[in-house]
Amino acid sequence: PFYGQDCSRLPPGESTWEGLSCREIQDKQAQWVSMARQAVAGGRKVAMTSEGDPTLYGPASWTLDALRDLNPVVVPGMSTFNAANGALQVSLGEVILTAPIQKPAHRDTLESLAGHDRATMVIFMPRDLKGLMARLARVHPAATPVAVVSHAGRTGREKAVFGTLQTISGKLQGMDAWNSLVYVGKAVGEAPLKTAVKRKKPSRGRYFLVGVGPGDPDLASLRALQVIEEADLVFAHPRIGERFAAQLAGKTVMEGYHRLFPFHGRKCSQLTEAERAREDMSCEEYHRRQAELAAMVRKAVAEGKTVAMLDNGDPMIYGPCSWTLTELRDLGPRVVPGLSSFNAANAALAKSVTDGAGSHSVLLASGWSVDEMAVHQSTMVLFTMRTEFRKFIDSLSRHYPPETPVAIVSNAGYPQKESVTRGELGTIWSQVGGEGKLPFEHLLYVGDFLAPRH
Repeated sequence: PFYGQDCSRLPPGESTWEGLSCREIQDKQAQWVSMARQAVAGGRKVAMTSEGDPTLYGPASWTLDALRDLNPVVVPGMSTFNAANGALQVSLGEVILTAPIQKPAHRDTLESLAGHDRATMVIFMPRDLKGLMARLARVHPAATPVAVVSHAGRTGREKAVFGTLQTISGKLQGMDAWNSLVYVGKAVGEAPLKTAVKRKKPSRGRYFLVGVGPGDPDLASLRALQVIEEADLVFAHPRIGERFAAQLAGKTVMEGYHRLFPFHGRKCSQLTEAERAREDMSCEEYHRRQAELAAMVRKAVAEGKTVAMLDNGDPMIYGPCSWTLTELRDLGPRVVPGLSSFNAANAALAKSVTDGAGSHSVLLASGWSVDEMAVHQSTMVLFTMRTEFRKFIDSLSRHYPPETPVAIVSNAGYPQKESVTRGELGTIWSQVGGEGKLPFEHLLYVGDFLAPRH
């Protein structure tokens, strides 16, 4: 707190933090910066550790600005958001990452960000859960699905509760508000864990959906590597198989079952021609392959085997394999959280993505929702996937001024290939040379957090 601020201009009651005054905290910041600079000047390496993703509401992110002339390096971290996604087994597309902060200069309040039917709001640092629920109830329908996860990622302490804005307050007893995340939106109501199903008799076998990170194998978690080591049957895309060849040596590895989510749970007879035309395979073929995968997993689990489906990044964010959690929910599947390409790209930028001058929220969006989400002019991270780059620029230009800072992070998580292109919204199209000049794996960032600060 207070980094780069004028202590004399702070409002009464906002000039202290955990018993220390603004000036005392700034003195400690200056002392730390001096020690770090001396150490680096002496040829030593300095490491500042931070829980989760240090660029996402990270308490040490100020050091990146303070030492920017030293070109600090950020090691990507898995956020509590990624861990909570796995705990809830909620399949996410569009996401609004925010906090119940109310600042006069910030336009992205909980109230202003409400109303997006396809998006899930994820609230960090709720602090006062009952007060937060009352605030949300004023702008969302009472039947809106809600979930709260506390101590996400901590074995033995992790806890999740589901409900609606009308019913959730009675389930918050014992939830640690200081270590919780709150999820609000339709996707929460569709989470497999929330759906009551008849579980099969306990078996020694298990099915895991494993996030292995977006780039090199060293971005996979220790938990992911342990599950891979213990797995008897593994499903993996060939590119994932190549990255983890050492870990998969000697195992039964099945390819060709990675992207089977289209048309799951839908009747082929009810599809439109346009929906069918978007896919290379027919609906009937997708259904056949989905049933084939499910049958293999069920057989292996019934035989007491451990089955692992490996997926890139965070398997719950635009995850092509998350449908298996619904299909196999009677087996009690587990999700091993994964570091998202979003986390890796944040690190490549070496900036706090939640520290914009006019925004503390981050909107994760795609080609289907960019126009709808851009109206807030908050920080946006666009998962480009198959969408034409020109479409993003045209959509964003309708809502952001041409001088808005933008950045393209390509091949996030692959140190040998990773690159960052910085520019402005009005000129980035010509800067990258138009379509066909960017790799498939790239994310587009938009927002004033990219501008130089302090």
